Amino acid sequence: MAFKYLKKPTNRILVLVLVGYLLITAYFTVWNYRRQSEQYEERSLFRLEGIANSLALQINGDVHQQVSVRYGSKDAVLFNTQDTDYFQIHYILRRNYEANMLETPAYTMILDSTKHIFEFIATSNDAPYFRHSYNSFHPILQERYTEGGKIPMYTDQFGMWLTAFAPIRDSRGNTVAIVMVDERFDAFTIKARYAALRNLVIAICLILPVIFLLILGLRRLLFREERMKKRLEDAYDMNIKISEELAESNDKLKEIDTLRREMIANISHDLRTPLTNLSGYLETLYLRRHNITIDEQERFLTIAQSESARLKKMIEDLFELSKLESNATNLTLEAFPIAELLQDVIAKYAVICETKNIQISANLSESTPWVKADLKLIDRVFQNLLDNAVRHNAPLDNNEKVGGRIKLYIQIIEPKLVVRISNTSKTIDPSVLPLLFDRYFKTSTSEHSTGLGLAIAQKIVNLHGCEIVASSENGWTGFEFGLPLYK
Repeated sequence: MAFKYLKKPTNRILVLVLVGYLLITAYFTVWNYRRQSEQYEERSLFRLEGIANSLALQINGDVHQQVSVRYGSKDAVLFNTQDTDYFQIHYILRRNYEANMLETPAYTMILDSTKHIFEFIATSNDAPYFRHSYNSFHPILQERYTEGGKIPMYTDQFGMWLTAFAPIRDSRGNTVAIVMVDERFDAFTIKARYAALRNLVIAICLILPVIFLLILGLRRLLFREERMKKRLEDAYDMNIKISEELAESNDKLKEIDTLRREMIANISHDLRTPLTNLSGYLETLYLRRHNITIDEQERFLTIAQSESARLKKMIEDLFELSKLESNATNLTLEAFPIAELLQDVIAKYAVICETKNIQISANLSESTPWVKADLKLIDRVFQNLLDNAVRHNAPLDNNEKVGGRIKLYIQIIEPKLVVRISNTSKTIDPSVLPLLFDRYFKTSTSEHSTGLGLAIAQKIVNLHGCEIVASSENGWTGFEFGLPLYK
C-alpha cells in the first residue's frame, strides 16, 4: 500500500517535505539540548569548584585531623554538638550550604589507603554519618586526592551528579582530608528533555497546518487515495477490535490464574490449624490405642470430629468466597417478605442463644414491605451475621448473670429497606471496623481469624448494589445494610 501511495509525484512531494522538516527539526532539537547540557554542566562545575575551594580554606586541617584521630570508629559522633571541634567544622559546612543554597549536603572525607575506601567525617547534614564508608567513589576522587578537582557528570545508583572537591591541608601543608560539594544533574536533564520535546511538538504542530493546506489543494488528486485510506481505516478498526477482544480474553485468563493462585494460598493459610489439630488428635489416639481409656477415646474423637467439621466449613466458605470474588455468582432476584425470612433465621438460633444465655429480639411486623433480592444469598447473610453476633457476644456491662443480647431492627429508608443486627460486645476501635470484612483480619486479642463469614456477607450485599457498615459504641457492635424494596 505504501509503495502504491508513493508512486504519485504529489504524494512523494508531501512525504518528502514532511520527513525533511521533521529531520531538520529533530537535528536542531538534539543539538540545542546537548549544547544546553554542556553549558549548564560547565557553569555548575565552576560554581561547585569555587565553593569547594572556599570551604577548604575555611576548615582548619589540624582540627579536622584531631577529630579524625580522636574518634576512630563508625558512628562515634552521633550529634553535631557532641564535640566542639566537630561542631566547628559542621558549622562552616552548614553556613556555606545555606549561603550557596546547595540542594545536597556538603561533607568532608578521608582516604583510608589500606582499605582503598573513603570515609565520611563531617557534614552539613542535621545528623552525622561519621566514618560511614563510601565504596562506590569515582576514580578521579582518588587520583586527585591531594590536588582537588571536578568530576563531570556521572551516574550511580542514586542518580546523575556533578561534583567538585578540594584538599584540606594541615599547618604543614599535608592533605588530611577533602571537602566535597555535589549537585544533582537529574533535575536539569528532565527540564532540558521536556523543553526539547516541547519544541519538537511545537514544530510538528506548525507543519501540520501547512500539510493540511497542501492536502486541501490536492484534494481532487487524492480522491482515490481517500477511498483506499477509508478501507485501511476500516481494516485498522477491525484489527483494534480484534486486539481488544484478545486483550480482554488475556485479562480473563490472568484473572482466572490469579484466582487459582489465591485459592491455593487461601487454602494453605486457613486450613493449616484445623488440619494440624485433627492430625494431632488422631495420631495421639493411634499411638496410645493400647493404654487409653474409653472416656479419653471419646474426648479425642469428639475433638477430631469437631475439627473435621470446622475444616469442612472452612473449605466450603473458601470456595464460596472465591466464587463471589470472581463474579461467577449470578443473582436470582425475586420478591419475598423479609420479616418471614428473619423469623425463620431467628428460630434456628433460638436454641443456641438460650444455651449461651443470650436474649435475642427483633422488631418484626407482618406489614413490613417486601424486598427484591436473592433469597438464598440473603438468608446466608443473616446466618453469617448472627453467627458472628453469637460468637463475639459478651454480657452487658460485663455482668455474666445478665447475659448477652442480640437485637434485629428493620427500618424503611426509601428506596431501601435497612436491616441492622446488633449484639453486646467489647467496644471495637473505629479504625478496626472497616478491616472486619477482610478475609484474614486478626484482632489484637485473638489468635484466630475473624473468619470468612463477614467477608462472604459483604460480597453478597455488594452484588445487590449495597454495602454492610459496621459500628461499635456503648458496648454494642452492629452491622447495617440496605436491600431494594419491592414495589
